[in-house]
Amino acid sequence: MTKYAYQARLEDCTSHTLRHTFGKTLVDAGVPLDQVATLMGHESLDTTKVYTRPSKRDLERAVRRAAGEV
Repeated sequence: MTKYAYQARLEDCTSHTLRHTFGKTLVDAGVPLDQVATLMGHESLDTTKVYTRPSKRDLERAVRRAAGEV
């Protein structure tokens, strides 16, 4: 993992980070939660719901949009 992160010039990259990013990206792209669960290997949608929580970046964008900055 470290070798590939280095080659891709990714800092502080872990398998957990890649997995979470994959799940969040799917949700953000509008992939239905049941399909995300299947792709992630989750047996329960409750486990998959973590990817629907807004990130700090999502919240910052929402505030900028509300302020008319975007």
